[in-house]
Amino acid sequence: MMNAALDAGFALRPSEAISFFRQKANKGTKQWGELAAEAHAKQFAVAGATSNALLNDFKSAINKALTDGTTLSEFRKDFDRIVGKHGWSYKGNRAWRSEIIYRTNLSSAYAAGRYRKMTSPEALEIFPYWRYVHNVSLHPRIVHEAWGGIILRADNPWWYSHFAPNGWGCNCEIQPVSRRKMARNGWKEDEAPEIVTRPWVNPATGRTEQVPTGISPGFQTNPGKVWMDEEARRAEVALKPVTAIDGKPPAAAPPEVRRSVQKKEIRKLLDTRAGVVEAATAPETVTKALNVETDSVLLSDDTLSKNLAKHPELSPTVYEAIPDMLDNLTVVEEGNTPQSLLLLSSLDKEHFRLAIKRTSDGSELFLTSLARLSEKAALRLIEMKKKIN
Repeated sequence: MMNAALDAGFALRPSEAISFFRQKANKGTKQWGELAAEAHAKQFAVAGATSNALLNDFKSAINKALTDGTTLSEFRKDFDRIVGKHGWSYKGNRAWRSEIIYRTNLSSAYAAGRYRKMTSPEALEIFPYWRYVHNVSLHPRIVHEAWGGIILRADNPWWYSHFAPNGWGCNCEIQPVSRRKMARNGWKEDEAPEIVTRPWVNPATGRTEQVPTGISPGFQTNPGKVWMDEEARRAEVALKPVTAIDGKPPAAAPPEVRRSVQKKEIRKLLDTRAGVVEAATAPETVTKALNVETDSVLLSDDTLSKNLAKHPELSPTVYEAIPDMLDNLTVVEEGNTPQSLLLLSSLDKEHFRLAIKRTSDGSELFLTSLARLSEKAALRLIEMKKKIN
C-alpha cells in the first residue's frame, strides 16, 4: 500500500518520482487553493509559505525524503528545524501539518512516477490494462470502494482524472494487468464509470469549480499525465549547444564574447529546464587533465534540476556566473573517477566547488555539480586533495 511505503520510507530510490519532484518550480502561496490542481504537477507550494527561502528548505527536505527514504518521523525533525529557522507561523498543529506536507508531496510524486513507468511502450506492451484497487483504509470512501476492481485499458481517458490517489489519505492504487492475467482470472474489460461532477467553491479564489464526485478537490487531475504532457512540450523547445557565434565556431570567439553568450544560454536553460547548453569554457589545465580536445563545458537540464533540488540556496545569478568561475579556478583536483575533476573557484569573495566529467569517448565535457563552500571548507579542500600540476 502507498501509505505503508510512505511510513517506512522508500526502500529503493524511486527514480521517476524523484525526477517528477525535481522539475517543480517554487510557487509562494498564502493559502491552499491559490494554485490550480493541474499546476501542482509543475510547481512546488506549501500553503502559507510565501518566502522562496522557506520553500527551498521544504523542497530540500522532501527531496531528501524521496532520495534517502526519510520516514515521517525523520521528516518532522526537518519540519521543526525549518519552522524554527524561518519563524514560520502555520495553520493546524505540528503533527497534522507536517504529515500533510510529507504525504501529499511524496504520494503525488510516487503516483506520477508510477504513471510514467506504466505508460512506457514496454510496459503497455505487457500490461495493456489497468485495475483500480481499493486498499484497506481506516475511513474508506464509499465511491472508492465502488471503483475497486474496475478494469479499463490503460489509454482510457477515465484515468486522466481518476488515477489514484484520489483524496487526502487515499490508499487506493492502480494495478497494471497483463492479457495473461486477464485470461487466468476470467476478467473482462469494464465500461468506464460515468464522470459526474459536483460544484465546489475554491476558498482562495471564490470561484466555483466542477470536481468529479468521489475525488477530493485538488486531486482531480493526474499529475503524471500533466508532467508527461509538459515533458513533451519541453522536448519541442529543448535547447542545444550553440554551434556558432557571429558566424564562427564558439572557440574562435573572443573569450568575453563567448562568456556572454554562455551566460545567456544558462538563463534560457533556467527558464525552459529543457535541453543542453554550453555553460563555460574549460581552461587548458582541465582539458589536459581529462585528455580531451574540446574546451566546451556543457550543462544539461537533468543536472540542473538535480543541483537545484540539492542546493536550493543557489540563485540564478550564481548559475549565470559559471563561465566566470571556470575562468577563475583556484584549484584543479582529481575527482572520484579518472574521467572527472573537482574544481575550486573563488569569485567575489565566495568559494564554489564544481565537478566536471568527460564522456567515455572523450568527446564531451559536462558540468555535473555546483555548490557554494565556506572559506573553511575551501581551505580544507585545498589541503586534503592532491593537486594536479
